[in-house]
Amino acid sequence: MVTKSAVLYFEGKPSELVLIEIQSTALMEDGSKLAGQELGMLEIKGGEVTLTNGPRCLYGKMQELKSPLVLMERTGQEECVDGDPSKKTAVLAARGVVRRKAVFAQRPQLSV
Repeated sequence: MVTKSAVLYFEGKPSELVLIEIQSTALMEDGSKLAGQELGMLEIKGGEVTLTNGPRCLYGKMQELKSPLVLMERTGQEECVDGDPSKKTAVLAARGVVRRKAVFAQRPQLSV
């Protein structure tokens, strides 16, 4: 039987992240991938939230998550468990904690 385990480390205070839930398809105009692209400017005022990208605006509400989520990254490192070199555990880096999400249920509005 193979048991897999991992060690999770936070360096300093974890960043507070916000999950974005959009009820539509997000595409780049030039067809490039979304990963690494700027999605827009997110503004949070109380329980209201606005996501602006050029002339398009999405309006939504902030919601608390039932259970917080942790954004983790594989480091490629391993550690021995209890000093036993035959028992290895993966080392993960925690990048932030998600406690709230911005929910956008409508289509974008064009502001001219």
